[in-house]
Amino acid sequence: MKKSALSRHGINRFLKPLGLELQRTYSSSHGGSGEALTEPPSLDPIWPLPRPTGGPSDDQIRGVFEKHDTLLYPYRFEGGLAFLDAHRELGPRIAGDPDYFAKRFRHFMPYVVASQGGSLEGKRVLDIACSAGYWSIQCALLGAEVVAFEARPEQIELANFVKTVVGLNNVEFSVLDFWDMTPERLGGKFDIVLNLGILYHLAKPIEALERTMAMARSHVLLDTAVYPANGPLLFLQWDDPDDIRMAADAGVAALPSKEAVEMMLKHVKAKDWSEIPVTSNAPDRYLNHEQASWLISV
Repeated sequence: MKKSALSRHGINRFLKPLGLELQRTYSSSHGGSGEALTEPPSLDPIWPLPRPTGGPSDDQIRGVFEKHDTLLYPYRFEGGLAFLDAHRELGPRIAGDPDYFAKRFRHFMPYVVASQGGSLEGKRVLDIACSAGYWSIQCALLGAEVVAFEARPEQIELANFVKTVVGLNNVEFSVLDFWDMTPERLGGKFDIVLNLGILYHLAKPIEALERTMAMARSHVLLDTAVYPANGPLLFLQWDDPDDIRMAADAGVAALPSKEAVEMMLKHVKAKDWSEIPVTSNAPDRYLNHEQASWLISV
């Protein structure tokens, strides 16, 4: 055992009766080169979603959405059609904050676009575990060539329908399990890989990060729930596929703390990474340290 560890443990023997503990700390803002992110120009989502002429009618759109009793993301289309996100247990997530998803977009998407020289035009983007394609559609509207996959067939069916409503031909949706993801299967590597809201639903987060980074040739955007604790910790919990917010298959999931995320990024040899700064306009989950985002250079 290293001398520094012995010293720390020795000090803790005296601090423990006082309810205190000396811990080793790790950076929670940036790694690699140690340079913090430069604030990019602001960027708003394209919202409501456009509807070119000749597409599905209002009644056709309502009919498709009514088949889905739960939605991970809301959808709003030109012409006044709106479908709120809905979950079986908690109800609509945005009931108290109708701007929730626009806030989330403004939180991390400007950094993604800035990492590509200020535009996604012609860039190749992978959206992992895309659900019904909310982020895929936004990236496609910004000019990217998007490949997206999801383990739930019914969500891919809905994503393809939204693609038709919006009139896009630069986004491709498919049914695929996360662990079957490879560059060979998805046509090569990507300029941007979006790993949004899936890391904490998996039992093997280190391997998940390795696989995610293997898909990228430039950057990864990692956005994940985080365990609110000091230290590089993984909190194990059980995920059941009884709601759209949960994993596609039942099993153990590892919820990482921020320090655990950054230690794992060091372990998988990320070239550089920075936690995206949280402003007062970010969603409450980020302000309350329940969720965090990193822009990672591979």
